[in-house]
Amino acid sequence: MIRRFNYTGRRKVPRSRVHVRIVGDGDQLHFDAEFDLGGLSIPDEALLYVEAYHRSAYRRFDFGTVADPRPPADRTLVGIPVRRPLFRLKVVSVIDGIARILAAAEKIVPATTDDEEANRQSLLPVDYEDLGDRIWAIDLDSDWPRLRLNRRLEGIREAARSGAEFGSLVYPEVFRAILARALDDGISDPDCNDEDWGTLWLRFACRELGRPAPPQEADTDATDWIDDAVNAFCVRAQAASNFERLLKERGD
Repeated sequence: MIRRFNYTGRRKVPRSRVHVRIVGDGDQLHFDAEFDLGGLSIPDEALLYVEAYHRSAYRRFDFGTVADPRPPADRTLVGIPVRRPLFRLKVVSVIDGIARILAAAEKIVPATTDDEEANRQSLLPVDYEDLGDRIWAIDLDSDWPRLRLNRRLEGIREAARSGAEFGSLVYPEVFRAILARALDDGISDPDCNDEDWGTLWLRFACRELGRPAPPQEADTDATDWIDDAVNAFCVRAQAASNFERLLKERGD
């Protein structure tokens, strides 16, 4: 088994060319993966490896070669502590026993059976955990922001997917926390790096919500910009009207 790789001179595979989907339920999770490497000038004999990871935990899977991709029979996610880990693709050349990464795709957020679109890039993976008496939490210390929901609560999945409470009360504050962390980390250009979660969230605020780019100066207070972006998010989600309708329904 190849355990170490030389990363020198590797090329980037666009994440749009790698599709990963989590399949199964409970403790029997596995994944399917498809690649489109055409036109990238990668040798047919190059090896394909897919890695699932969360923080220090990871599993590597041999997917054959570029010319002959062969998904392994065992694609279970045993040993990965979350239901929706990140994935990476490595395209590897081995010459005289020395492995060199020719190309790679990083931080691939998989789709799940809960997603409406199997191949869409999710900005907010969701994990279901025992949170005690807490309903939700936001994890900003992983490689990608994650929404954590209390799996002990019956109906939590549907509430998070389409409930007025989450759409009006939870997601705006999740959005605020993510934007604040991105800016605190020094990310301010929505067109800088497609591999970086902060860039993609800023791009969502600017392109999808029609907000201007955030302040570029490091010492500028971005509170007003964040408030403006969160308000635009609430307008798009119809947060106030949906919550008002919920209150009226409960009052009837």
